[in-house]
Amino acid sequence: GDDQAGCSVHLVTAELDGGPVLGQARVPVLPDDTPETLAARVLPMEHRLYPEVLRRFAAGDQTVVNLP
Repeated sequence: GDDQAGCSVHLVTAELDGGPVLGQARVPVLPDDTPETLAARVLPMEHRLYPEVLRRFAAGDQTVVNLP
């Protein structure tokens, strides 16, 4: 399985999840994770990432994150 999970903020395009990524946060997937425990670790990352990207976007910064 995957060794990381996380969240992304991207511009919306006609393609599903196809827009340029403006921010991303990741957490490790632990051996004893369940969908619930993993979601509980990702949620705080979402709460930090979304406002951060929105502040940058509102200031005119649409820098794209290069994903591996």
